[in-house]
Amino acid sequence: MINEIDWKSADNIFKTFDVNKDGVLDEKEFFLLCKKFYGEEEVNKNEWRVKEIFKIFSLNDEGLKESKWKRCFTKWIQKKPVNVLIVVDVQNDFIDGNLALPNRTGYEVIKPINRLLKKVHWDQVIYSLDWHPKNHISFYDNLAERKLHPSSKITKELAKPFDTVTFLKPRVEQTLWPRHCVMNSWGAKLNSDLYILPDSIQIYKGQNPDSDAYSVFTKENVKTNSKLETILLKIKATDLYICGLATDVCVKATCLDGLSLGYNVIMIEDSCCGIDKNNTEEAKKLIIENGGLVTNSNHVFSLVNEGKRSLILDHQAAKKHFVNPSISIDNKNTLAD
Repeated sequence: MINEIDWKSADNIFKTFDVNKDGVLDEKEFFLLCKKFYGEEEVNKNEWRVKEIFKIFSLNDEGLKESKWKRCFTKWIQKKPVNVLIVVDVQNDFIDGNLALPNRTGYEVIKPINRLLKKVHWDQVIYSLDWHPKNHISFYDNLAERKLHPSSKITKELAKPFDTVTFLKPRVEQTLWPRHCVMNSWGAKLNSDLYILPDSIQIYKGQNPDSDAYSVFTKENVKTNSKLETILLKIKATDLYICGLATDVCVKATCLDGLSLGYNVIMIEDSCCGIDKNNTEEAKKLIIENGGLVTNSNHVFSLVNEGKRSLILDHQAAKKHFVNPSISIDNKNTLAD
């Protein structure tokens, strides 16, 4: 009976969904399997993803024979995610300080983040903190201390906070921010209402006075892995759940870097807040287009605590890790959750 599937047994699954008993799972039977595994609604919304997964594991043949099915089972059905929550920059200066989000909206992420911290079973939790020296390149009031490159579109005399200039040394394009998150200051501290989980890890970014660091993956040394990547490799992390401030700056940069490194990335929309509405929508679109999942905290509970699988994440993992160059895969993207 399909209602009584032992998902831990490759043979049991194969026999259950090989409806015509020809020793091969064809595309129609594979769709039936996926509807049972992910739910009909998710499969119906993402039929093209199912077709691509089938192509990947069948190696463009007409079906999954036993040897191909066992590879599919091991790499897809049987995989066990290692789930990491990354809480980005929930610091005083972004809530009540010099770079506070409009209408104190940054504070609104704390309640849903605390719920995630206390109720979800994470393999690791990481908090990031902007942590700048007083002479940091991003501070508007340090502009007088540095020379601009002749190509800079804005001169020192005309530059205002939030403008973008090009510095001479190092030659870098830089947004000018109000002074914020100075090392060891009140503004740089995590907000006191944010729950700090025991055995969690804190990563400090932006300590180099000559460069900004939006992404938590930013390297201190170009020849080595970032601290975050070193931690993730050590625990064999697979799935990164990212929340915090601000959606259109540091959350976006961290998500895109995680995707480029091959991780499954989930941006938790109701536990993030952006600076600008249009830029926030563009950031979410960009994350989705690059293979990330944008969803809400209720869905996160089902993914992590209940072990529910996401067809979108599994499709991206299959494309990243198992595609044979000879397989013809269409480049499609969807904004659907």
